[in-house]
Amino acid sequence: MDPGTIGLIGGIIGSAIGVLGGAIGTYFSIKNTKTAAERRFAVKCAFAVWIAFTLLIGLPLGLWLVGLIPQWLSWVAYTLFYILLVPTIFWAAKHQVALREK
Repeated sequence: MDPGTIGLIGGIIGSAIGVLGGAIGTYFSIKNTKTAAERRFAVKCAFAVWIAFTLLIGLPLGLWLVGLIPQWLSWVAYTLFYILLVPTIFWAAKHQVALREK
């Protein structure tokens, strides 16, 4: 088998496993909430992160693969996603704890 094909298969399978892990994590994050307000917040956060993921990872990847944007621009979008993700996680965790304590 061609090494390029093996890499492509690995990339597709690895990405699918990553997205499946994200979906499972989202499900359990929502399921393990204690109050209705906390659950609403968890759903809103999950929705926002999945939209951000689609816009800053999926869309640039697709546009780069069809040749509509240069590869460096897709890397800028990926970097922006992860830069925004870290403070969002800390903010959401703090807010969720506050909702749980009410």
